[in-house]
Amino acid sequence: MRRRGILAGLGALSIAWLVTSPTEAQEAPSFAGKTITMTIGFGAGGSVDLYGRTLGQYLVQHLPGHPSLLVINQLGAGGVVALNSWVAKAEPNGLAITIGAESQTDPDALFRTQAKYDTTSLNYIGGLSAYSQGLYVGRDAVARLYDKSQKPVLMGLVGSTLRSGNYGVFWGASVLGWNIKWVRGYPSTSELRQALERGEIEMSTFGSSRDIKSLGDTGNFKVVSQGGTVKDGKRVPRAAFGDAPILADLVKGKITDPLAQKAFDYSENVSQVGMWLALPPKTPKPIVDVYVKAFNETLKDPQYEADFAKIDPDSLVASKADIEALIGKLAKVSPQTVEYIQDEMKRLDVDQTK
Repeated sequence: MRRRGILAGLGALSIAWLVTSPTEAQEAPSFAGKTITMTIGFGAGGSVDLYGRTLGQYLVQHLPGHPSLLVINQLGAGGVVALNSWVAKAEPNGLAITIGAESQTDPDALFRTQAKYDTTSLNYIGGLSAYSQGLYVGRDAVARLYDKSQKPVLMGLVGSTLRSGNYGVFWGASVLGWNIKWVRGYPSTSELRQALERGEIEMSTFGSSRDIKSLGDTGNFKVVSQGGTVKDGKRVPRAAFGDAPILADLVKGKITDPLAQKAFDYSENVSQVGMWLALPPKTPKPIVDVYVKAFNETLKDPQYEADFAKIDPDSLVASKADIEALIGKLAKVSPQTVEYIQDEMKRLDVDQTK
């Protein structure tokens, strides 16, 4: 079920947008004759890019004045390079927006990539909850995944850090002893899928409907586990992955170290972060409110719904409140928990490059 809701603004601000008089300051902003620049820190054609472009196309139609849209892709460090630059340079005047994803809010990824921004300072508008990802393994490599006497199975990653679905594989290697060699550095999910299809790597995680269909049509892969979708506080399986077990169920009762359990819980929270739309820090409340209103109107737009259904028909909408709650939890993760993840990544040799 889609969730729609508007969280109350972040506090009254007296700053007017492009106006000077106290009376005019109360008026809703208009973007007539202006261009909204959307920065996406991921490659063209990937899931974040497709979502951003589809959302942006209709979002501007619901903003006052119907501005035009310019999309800029800036790759690097799982989107952190783009967000570093955007937070530092974007003016809080409503003309700069960004579409982000989990890797730009994960405390471990932020430390490893030297992020220079505070995730809680962004003005989140709305987005998508993370869809359950399935671990696709080449059928001729499945047996090797569970046998360390054999050649390791090549696990592909986008960027340089773990992303939501990858944490399941991380715990599979850490707790269940999966036989894996990590291959990092792919610029987008679409290129990662293509690498899997041509045999350059042998396994990776995917969740978009397009990737699920593409990989399923080949008949060459088996889904050996899935992350599950959080519903009413519990993880439930995604029908698209058949009877593939939920990773949390596979490791349940096998983690005995309290710090490791905290790290696992942290990774479960990270895996719920999907994609989000945000305005820069210090954006005035009237502008934030206008964007939230436009976002919710976009969700009801039949043309948007039809176009988005072609990309990911079963994705769940995340409200402003949903996103802020998750980001708030991640911001409170202790340094010790992050250090545990980092130390375990070193032990598992998650440092191979493409």
